[in-house]
Amino acid sequence: MINVAIAAVLAASLPDAQSKELTDDEVRDQVKAYLGTIDTPITAKDWQALGPRANPLLEEIARDPKQLPTRRAKAIDGLASLNGPQAPALLAEVAAREEEPVTVRLAAVRGLGRVTPERRSVSVLRPLLEGAKDSRVRAVAGEQLAQRTHGRSCDLIRAQAARESGQGRGHFRRALARCAAAQ
Repeated sequence: MINVAIAAVLAASLPDAQSKELTDDEVRDQVKAYLGTIDTPITAKDWQALGPRANPLLEEIARDPKQLPTRRAKAIDGLASLNGPQAPALLAEVAAREEEPVTVRLAAVRGLGRVTPERRSVSVLRPLLEGAKDSRVRAVAGEQLAQRTHGRSCDLIRAQAARESGQGRGHFRRALARCAAAQ
């Protein structure tokens, strides 16, 4: 019983890692560590714990075509989690760029869905749903649109899915499932 009480006192006296103010070097090191992970998912809460000082580091990596697409996709996820002032414009820019690797574009579309206010989601995501050359990008835009509008845009999504052929139509399974769940 005494051991339990001592452990509780020690735990209460330890500083909370989330509330500790990180130095610039610690933020940079943590960003590098998060971007270098392979099998460890980094949550929105993890990114948010780094604070706004992580934004410029993540923006630089997200924009850099010399970086590995997986690193860029993780940086984009971090930007969406932090939702800094530059995030919506950067995510929209990357999502719309046809020459980007698909991994990067999909991360940007998902991030765009997260940072776009519900009232603007149709105007932001519809051009990707209907105009992206890659059916996977169109499908993820549909999925995000269904989620952000709580199914109110499912007529647009169903219409696009009907225009798809073969494999493209198959990419819309998740978006159509979100629409079915919203009814």
